[in-house]
Formats: sequence, structure tokens, C-alpha cells
Amino acid sequence: MSTKRKLLIGLLVIGLPTIALGYGWMVRNDTGLAPESMRAELGESIVSRWTPYVEKTYGPSAAGWGDRLQDTINEVDISNLERAASADDFQSMSSQLLGGAPAIVAVAGKDGGAQTKAVTASNLVYTPINPCRIVDTRVVGGPLAGGETRSYAGYTATDFTSQGGFESNCGIPANAAALALSFTSVLPGGNGYFTAYPFNEAKPITTALNYSPGLITSGHSTVPQCRPSCSSQFNVYSHNQSHMVIDAEGYFTEPETVALDCTVAEQSGFLDLLGGVQTRTIACPAGYSATSGSCSGALGLTINSSEPNVVGGQPTGWKCDLVGSLLSGIAYKAQVTCCRVPGR
Repeated sequence: MSTKRKLLIGLLVIGLPTIALGYGWMVRNDTGLAPESMRAELGESIVSRWTPYVEKTYGPSAAGWGDRLQDTINEVDISNLERAASADDFQSMSSQLLGGAPAIVAVAGKDGGAQTKAVTASNLVYTPINPCRIVDTRVVGGPLAGGETRSYAGYTATDFTSQGGFESNCGIPANAAALALSFTSVLPGGNGYFTAYPFNEAKPITTALNYSPGLITSGHSTVPQCRPSCSSQFNVYSHNQSHMVIDAEGYFTEPETVALDCTVAEQSGFLDLLGGVQTRTIACPAGYSATSGSCSGALGLTINSSEPNVVGGQPTGWKCDLVGSLLSGIAYKAQVTCCRVPGR
């Protein structure tokens, strides 16, 4: 398939990375901290930078691309707009204007393990699944007509057979934030594209897959889901008549909050009658690290220092440097809070 069939924001969006043409936001600035007052400037930089590329690639069909982009520029989060303005290629710019691909913090493997991949603003967790069919219009519904929009479930407690999919729920949990989907167009009647978007939102100007007549074309897209308690999770619009097959390849969810595993250890006793500084340490259990501690005692006790006891670069407990009385053994108490800290 040619590049022209893969890239166009407004008409065609998804494509191969390209070299930036034109002028605009040439100094990289993707901190996500741009003020709202910079929205117009950032939008103008995107349009001026990428219009020459779009017009060169798509010719007359790209006329008015910058004008059609304005609604998206006005509505997208300012942090995503900033990142779009400094993107290195057209595909990345388009992704950020879509709100950015849902963030991946950790990829949970099928064996229950996890591998950290990347961190982005939305702080979601991606879980891959074996490709699982959730829509097949050749089985149910027939081809989408040109200009038709259909609504689909991205989650079911039973199976996806009512949509032409598999006899399972594909392991997709309720209220997933987004789905990683593979779209396939089967022998469409003409040039066109699918646009996939949340059930409760207006159709955007971007596409999930561009297709051509007489071909079977596939592509991947991340589609946010309508939630919670929506009658459907996402819509698909087809520019031309085409059969459509959708396979789920993974889902995004918010990370679960896990209670911190902590314990408190204490040590008490009496200082020796000898003068001078006396050190008392209290250790954390194996596998735990000291997060806080304290030293205290009876009247007459002097605390020279109260600090973590560091061994091999790790806070393994708490250390108290104490000075007692020459006349009596003064009572003391050392306390440490120990927690299991990720990465230690």
C-alpha cells in the first residue's frame, strides 16, 4: 500500500514516520507545561509546519486541511497540543492531537509478570491478549454502507457472537479505558477509511484505517472506550462501503492501588552507667527498608543523633546516638517504621 493511503489528518491520518517539512515549533519543547495562552501559537506552528507536507502528499484532496484542524486544536488538552507541536514526525503529531495513545506504564505479561515500557500523562497500564475477534460484518450485520456509523461493544460478560466475534469475552475487563484494536477492511467498494471513536463522543477528523477498492487492508489503532454503564463502548464510521473485521489485541486500565506493606519495630532498654555516646540500632525485617524512625527516653537522656542506619546504600534500620547519666542507667526506646519498597 502506498504512503498516500496511510497518512492524512482530516481525510487520512495513520501512516509511516516522515521528515518534518515547513517551519514552526522547531525547538523541541514537550514538557506538557505550556500555558493556555499559547494555544493559538502552538496551533499555528502545527498548521504552518505540516501543511506543505500534507499538500505535497495528497494534492487537491488536502485543500482546507488546516481549517478542518482548528476544532481539534481548540479542544485538545494543552499539554498534548504542546507535544504535537514539537513532534518529530507526522504520525506522532497526529497521535498527540488525538489525545495521545493511552499511556503505558507497565505491560503485564500473560504469565502475570510485568515489564515497564513507558510512562505518559494518563498513567494507564496496558495488558496484551491473544488476538481475539470482537466484530466481523461478514458474519453479522453485512458491510457498512458509505457514510454509515455503527456502534459496538468493547466489553461483554459473555461473548461477542452478536457482533460476529468469538464465543468468548476475550478476557477484556469491564470499564477498560481503551482497547488496542486491529481493523481490517475486506474488499471495499472504493477508496475510504474507518474512523473509530468513543460511543459518547462526536466523530473526530482522524481515521483508524485507510482502505482502497479490491484490497484487504489491515491496520492498528488505540480506541478510547465509553464508560461507565454505556450501552455501547465505541462507534465506527465508514467513508465507503466495506466489510469490517476488528480483533482486540490488548486493553488499557488504570493502575490498581496497592496498600503499602509496612511494619513497626521497637527496641527498649537502659543505657550503660558509663559516660559518653552510646549507639543503639534497631533493624528492619529482611526485605524491608526503613522509612522513618525515632529515639526517645527518660528525663536526663540526651539524643545526639537520630537517623537511618544505612548498610550497603540501603536504610536497613534506625540508629540512635544517646548520652545517659553517670549516676543511673536511663531508659531509652528506639522505633523504626519499615516498608517493602518497590525496586529494593
